[in-house]
Amino acid sequence: MSSFTPSPPPRPPQPPAPTRQRTGDQGTAHKWQAIAALISAGVGALTFAVGFIGLPAAGVTSPVAVRETATVTATVAVTTTATTTAAPAVQGGSPDPESPEVQWSGPLLSQQQGFDLDLVPPAAGGADIEPYGFDGQKAKLVTNSYALVPEGEIPDFSECKLLATTKPQRELSVAEGRSVCLFTDEGRMALATLDSVDTETGIVDITVKVWEKVA
Repeated sequence: MSSFTPSPPPRPPQPPAPTRQRTGDQGTAHKWQAIAALISAGVGALTFAVGFIGLPAAGVTSPVAVRETATVTATVAVTTTATTTAAPAVQGGSPDPESPEVQWSGPLLSQQQGFDLDLVPPAAGGADIEPYGFDGQKAKLVTNSYALVPEGEIPDFSECKLLATTKPQRELSVAEGRSVCLFTDEGRMALATLDSVDTETGIVDITVKVWEKVA
């Protein structure tokens, strides 16, 4: 009779041995991750700063500068517009609406005779201005009323009219070089200057300006 030896039962499988991570390796990894994060943040900030500062050098204006420039430009434009609008002030005065055109101007030669100044040119034989006789070295102006112009003055239409209206004198004696203002027979305004008075020949040279009649 043969002997039989039973086989021992199989051993249950053993769980894998746990993988151990060294404490030193884990701490080193965390440290390098922190350093990398800091470097990344620093590089980003540096890139932004360099880009911002480098904008003017590259010919590019920063957004802040653009806004400031736009504000200043708008302010200057408004100020200039206001100044331009206020600049134009009233310049000069309006002409005298009563001042008419000159009807006739020129020299007259009188030898004890008068002239009609309403005609163009004036005709001898009138009584608007008439030198007749002398008062010393002065010529006597007769047959009308005359206003003596202040010495050295040349009145315009309005001034002559004012003189003839407020200071008329009948048969006025006038020296050489002086002027008179007068109204003609038809109401025209006239300025007459005695350029020369010759008592020996009785000749009086006169320069006359006659304005058109005011309606």
